[in-house]
Amino acid sequence: MPLPDHTGARLEQTLATHRLVVFDLDGVLVDSNELKVECLEEALAEFGPELVDPCLHEFRRTFGRSRREHFLAFHRDHLGGERATGMDFETFYQLHAGAYAELLAERYPKAPLCPGADRLVRGLAARGLPLYVATGTLTAEAERVLEGHGLAGEFRAVLGGEEPKARRLSTALAVVGAAPGEAVLLGDSRQDLLAARAVGMDFVLVTGHGFFPPAQVLDGADTRSCLVAAGLDPHGLLTSAGTYEGLPGAGPSPVHP
Repeated sequence: MPLPDHTGARLEQTLATHRLVVFDLDGVLVDSNELKVECLEEALAEFGPELVDPCLHEFRRTFGRSRREHFLAFHRDHLGGERATGMDFETFYQLHAGAYAELLAERYPKAPLCPGADRLVRGLAARGLPLYVATGTLTAEAERVLEGHGLAGEFRAVLGGEEPKARRLSTALAVVGAAPGEAVLLGDSRQDLLAARAVGMDFVLVTGHGFFPPAQVLDGADTRSCLVAAGLDPHGLLTSAGTYEGLPGAGPSPVHP
């Protein structure tokens, strides 16, 4: 059943109509988006705010990309690459991504779950649905965070940022044997939407902890097979993406219960 037909339906019930449910991690299951921005800012502090502030803006805008992609963009686009820095990317990545990872190791496990995450995940798992996590976070880091919250065992696998998210989604589809239209990704960013679109999966934009409002995330996108959820309350009502201001066919801004 196409996702738009589920407008006004309950989140858990809608997800349960799929053969595969995939969750993004940061900003969807774990309230960790701003924590990661703070860690990145500290890891790059030696370069000064004139270079780091635009990088942080880009980090927020493209949140959901792999860590390597973020650091590559900073080294190449903000620092000028090896010619300007005198440091090849691999050396730069080992040094500064290593510092970022050390900060995350200390702070990431303390990030709380997003409200409703544990109830929704456990409810879907109890139905026997295959659940996956696809995230830009490195796999081992993501697994530790979920283990700390007692949720790791509810997922078939955690697919981390060692590979692009679209490729991770394709892997989950292949393992489960589901067609793209039988699967759904819950995400909070434009990158999540693009990954779902790349493989043909349905998409639920989860609001509350992302960096940008729904209209900005969805702007210019084909909003078919796309819904918006105000958080992860299993009984929360879903809203059609097309009702948001600035989008094709938009009506009045929705009021979430």
